[in-house]
Amino acid sequence: TPQRNSFYILRMDFSGIDQKNLEENFFLSVKQSLVNFGLMYRNLNISIDENIHSSAALIGNFFSEFRAARPHSSDRIFMIIDEYDNFANDVLAADTDKFKGMTSVEGFVKNFYARLKAESNMPESAIERFFITGVSSIMINSVTSGFDSDNISQDPLFNEMAGFTENEVRDLIHQTMDLSIYSCKNAKEHLFNSSLTVNYLREVMNCGELINSYTDENVNLDIYKFSRLMEIINVQDRMRIINPCGYIYGSLEKNLNLNAEGTYTLSQGVAMLFYLGYLTYGLDEFGGLVFKVPNLCYRKMFMQYYLSTFFSKGVLAGDFGDLRYLEETGDISKLKHYLEQIISNIIPDNEKDVTERSIVSIVGTLILTNLRHCSTYVEYDIRKGGIKTGEQADLVIFNEHKNKPSFLIEFKYKRSTAQHRSETVKKNTAALVDSAKEQIDRYMEDDSLSTTAGLQKYVIVYAYGNLIFEKCD
Repeated sequence: TPQRNSFYILRMDFSGIDQKNLEENFFLSVKQSLVNFGLMYRNLNISIDENIHSSAALIGNFFSEFRAARPHSSDRIFMIIDEYDNFANDVLAADTDKFKGMTSVEGFVKNFYARLKAESNMPESAIERFFITGVSSIMINSVTSGFDSDNISQDPLFNEMAGFTENEVRDLIHQTMDLSIYSCKNAKEHLFNSSLTVNYLREVMNCGELINSYTDENVNLDIYKFSRLMEIINVQDRMRIINPCGYIYGSLEKNLNLNAEGTYTLSQGVAMLFYLGYLTYGLDEFGGLVFKVPNLCYRKMFMQYYLSTFFSKGVLAGDFGDLRYLEETGDISKLKHYLEQIISNIIPDNEKDVTERSIVSIVGTLILTNLRHCSTYVEYDIRKGGIKTGEQADLVIFNEHKNKPSFLIEFKYKRSTAQHRSETVKKNTAALVDSAKEQIDRYMEDDSLSTTAGLQKYVIVYAYGNLIFEKCD
């Protein structure tokens, strides 16, 4: 470009700032960046005032020094700030009041960015432009309102910066291992989380086999952080986000100034989780744009949080590991046991917030995260002659071992807010069971289900306080 190699470069990196004594450590990070600048451009003879102990005052003094020392008044700084809100996101998850304090009008972070803005607006400013990158855009509205800035996070031109494309993952797999010794299915066209991808492939190499139930330990560490982030969202909107029904309708709110709002609305909450990587774009069954949980690791985290919000006795007991017997022996008793716990803790006091779809999603996630040799589908599309019929089976589990059981499960959920005669309850419950069985009969015309050996078919009905498991012929 015409201006290439014409700027002084001032680079700051705010990753890894210790949360203890945060303001002091932020100041020390800024100071070190200015020291590095002085070492790179020794000819300017810029000195750091050791009597200044405020990051805003320090950067202001530096700009004054630069303006006085630069050889020409047209000389400018190109300022690069990497991981600009890395530390702030950790604070946001741990202590909302602390986050508001440091990004409020008198906060040290707000004052620092306000000084940058003031400098950029001065005649013969020391700064020509900024390039700011980070892990989200949550703090940008809280501290830099008024900046002339472009957020490229959702620009299609820069989409492939955000992760691995399918071709990149395929190349990485071939570089990592001899794929001919594994069984591997084609993936859909979307981006892959680079950290999860590399960690998964490393685990596959260590184990010597593909792993369907892999969970990344780094994601597990985020569960507490995720819970604290959810508390920032209005309770009524929070329920619409955490319901693990597959996807969320909403739009990305651009203004995420927590100091102005106090708590986040639905669109602001979705935007926060989107920018932090907990949600991504997806399509519903009609091709409409929605937000969805990007991968199985995060879906499990959503489910655990969802369950914890309802359970009167705390988190669901057990690690669900014994669900693996489902794929080995076809024993569905453990699934029934956990579903009874879920329903007995959630539904009695929360019927208005629970849907059949959320129950299906919870059960599907439990199975997905515990079966090693099965492909599990929630809301499986029924196809005849390769064409979708428009119907979806609630839960389908295909066992990769042909001599082991596969499953087709249909759920029915009937809210009950009033008392009914026993004859009415019996009649209506029987009708739900019959309806589910009729659906299963139609599903068996599916191209894959009709040819699956050892397929076990179940109807699961919860109605009027009763949970029914019934195996179909």
